[in-house]
Amino acid sequence: MFSPRLRVAALLLGLAVTFSGCSLFKSSSAPDDSVIVAEIQSKLYQDPVLKTRDIRVISQKGVVVLTGTVDSGKEKTSIEDFAQTARGVKQVIDELNVSSTPMAAAQAPATAAPEHPRRRPRSAMAVNQPPPVPPAEESTAAPEAAAPAPVVHAPPAVEPSSPPPPPQPVQVTLPAGTVIAVQTVDPIDSSVNHPGDEFAATVASPVLEDGQIIIPRYSNARIRLVSVRSAGRIKGRSDVELTLINLKVKGKSYAVDASVYQQQAATSRGKRSAEVIGGGAGLGALIGAIAGGGKGAAIGAAIGAGGGTAVQAGTKGSQVKIPSETKLNFTLRRPITLTLPPQSLGQPQN
Repeated sequence: MFSPRLRVAALLLGLAVTFSGCSLFKSSSAPDDSVIVAEIQSKLYQDPVLKTRDIRVISQKGVVVLTGTVDSGKEKTSIEDFAQTARGVKQVIDELNVSSTPMAAAQAPATAAPEHPRRRPRSAMAVNQPPPVPPAEESTAAPEAAAPAPVVHAPPAVEPSSPPPPPQPVQVTLPAGTVIAVQTVDPIDSSVNHPGDEFAATVASPVLEDGQIIIPRYSNARIRLVSVRSAGRIKGRSDVELTLINLKVKGKSYAVDASVYQQQAATSRGKRSAEVIGGGAGLGALIGAIAGGGKGAAIGAAIGAGGGTAVQAGTKGSQVKIPSETKLNFTLRRPITLTLPPQSLGQPQN
C-alpha cells in the first residue's frame, strides 16, 4: 500500500505531464491570426511616425497582407520588417503605396468604421489603432527565432493610355462634267408653274468619285424652273427649262451650278391649228356644194374655215407635264467641294 504522501506526489506529477503536453500541442497548432495582427500593430503603434499612417494589416492562416499609403520607401521597408519578424508569419504580401505628396507628420490616425458582427470576415483585420493586449503565452519556453517571411510585391499599376484623336472630316471635290441623276418628287406643269418655282427631288443614283460613294442615293435635291413657254392659241409649242440648284449631303447643303434640262410638248400648236382650220373649211365646202352648187361650196368653205379658226382659238395648245418620279439628268458646269465625315465614304454597291 502506498502512503498518502506518495499518492499526492504521483497525482501532481501526472498533472504536470498533462499540462506540459497541452502546451506543446498548442505551440504546434496553426498560427493565431489575431495574435499576429496584434503584434504587428503593436510594433507600428510604438513607432512615432508609422502610427500616423493609414496602414491595414490582414492575416489569414499566417499569410499577412499589408495595404495602405506611406510617405517613403523607407517607411514601406520598416513595415515589411515588422511583419516578417512577427511570430507565426508564413508569408508577407506587400500592397503598400508610396504617396507622391508628403504626408503631415501630425496626421490624425484613421479610424476604422465598426463592422456588423454578421459581416465580419474570418480573417483578422485592423487599422492603426491602439493595439489590444496580446494574450499571455501559455508556454514558458523561449520561442525560437523565426526566419524572415518572404515578401511578395504587388505589380505596379498600369496607367491607361489616352484615346486617339477623333478622325477629321474629309473634303472631296466633284469636278465639272459630273452627271447627277435626280428623280422628281413634285409634279411640274407648264400651264400652272412659273419661272423661279422650285421643286423637291432626290438623287436617283449614287454619285461616285475614285470608286467611293460621295453622294448617296436618295439624298435630297432642289430643282428650279428657269423658263416656261406655253403654246399660243393658233401656233407655238410649249416647253420648260429646269436646272439643279441644290444638294443636301450628310446634313449639309451645297449650291450647285448645273446644266439646263429642256423638255417640249409632244405636238406643235401650228400644225394642229392648220389641221383643225383646214378640216373646218373642207366640211363647210361640202355642205355648201350640196346646198347651192359651186357658189355655195365657196361660201361654205369660208364659213367652215372661220368656224375652225374660232374653235382652235378658243382652246389651249398641248402643255408640258412632268409627273412625280420622273428621272432627269444634270451635268455640273462648275466643281463642288463637299465636306464629309470619314466614316461616310463607302464602296459602291453592286
